[in-house]
Amino acid sequence: MTLYIMHFSINSSPAYFIKRVFISGLLIILSGCDGAAEIPKQPMRTVRVETVSANNTLLQRRFAGRIEAVSTVDLSFQVPGRMIELPAQEGLFIGKGQLVAALDNNDYRLVKEQAQAQYNLAKLDVVRKRNLFKSGSLPKAMLDQAETQYTISQVALQTAKRNLAYTRIIAPFDALVSQRLVDNYTNVDAFQKIVRVQDLTELRVHINIPENMVKLLKQTSEFNAVAVFKDRPKQRFPLSYREHMTEAGSVAQTYEVIFALSREQNQYVLPGMTVTVIISRKAGAEAPKFAIPVSAIDYDEAGKPRAWIFDAKNNTVAPRSIVLGTIKKHKIPVLSGLQQGDQIVTAGTHLLREGMIVRRFVAF
Repeated sequence: MTLYIMHFSINSSPAYFIKRVFISGLLIILSGCDGAAEIPKQPMRTVRVETVSANNTLLQRRFAGRIEAVSTVDLSFQVPGRMIELPAQEGLFIGKGQLVAALDNNDYRLVKEQAQAQYNLAKLDVVRKRNLFKSGSLPKAMLDQAETQYTISQVALQTAKRNLAYTRIIAPFDALVSQRLVDNYTNVDAFQKIVRVQDLTELRVHINIPENMVKLLKQTSEFNAVAVFKDRPKQRFPLSYREHMTEAGSVAQTYEVIFALSREQNQYVLPGMTVTVIISRKAGAEAPKFAIPVSAIDYDEAGKPRAWIFDAKNNTVAPRSIVLGTIKKHKIPVLSGLQQGDQIVTAGTHLLREGMIVRRFVAF
């Protein structure tokens, strides 16, 4: 601030003195305005910029898989007894309807014959009493008793026939005998596990995918899946999607996906074997062209994703709406919204404003 000092004579008149004081004060105020403090400028924001380039690594993924049967069933008798037949051999196929195991059925056969005799007698008795009742020679109570006995004998005969049938285990489908759980000539209880069989009408391939790939399960028609075995690394066997689990594993937090594999060229593939599953997009399916860092993703007021485009000519930034795919590691595929050669801001996007002038970070 500049200070102006006014000199005046002591002998000056009072009016002249007052005038000089007023002028001096006015000059002091004006001189203070000359040195008013300037508003400091905000420093220009520095941003990291990355050039968008084509990315093909998202078009294919590999997973470790394992072979399983369509179903694995433990077969058992529904009645107790001594087993006398066990033709099922481990590692061999048995056809649907073939004998798997049988019990000694003599006791059950005798019970069935006894039930048959009682049924025949009850049937004759009820026919005779119906005729007597029609002629008025038999009271209604005795006819009712005969009808009840006839019904009971029917049920007893059906039960005896069923139990006799239960002494044999028949293959419910074309199956591979994977394990015999008891030896022949053993006394077994009802529902005790006898033989374990597997349905291998087709093979099932199980893989586990991370949670960020679950969205792909809604687009299974756009992907191809093939199996590759270690002993045949150059061959590719097509897989068909069957189903997937909707609960994540408690340890790895992954989701199980199940594919079907034909047995036509895989007769020696058995449950428990390992396989590599390769998943890729079908030709013509919409594929992500670019992948950008997760840190480059920003969201507008409506919650829709966008990226900030850097204009190297004017050193300004502007937002652009984009469509994202499924995250892969630290990058996200962009399905639309970006072009080859676009320069995007990869950090601090939430601090940017449209048209903001920024400085591109080069190096420390």
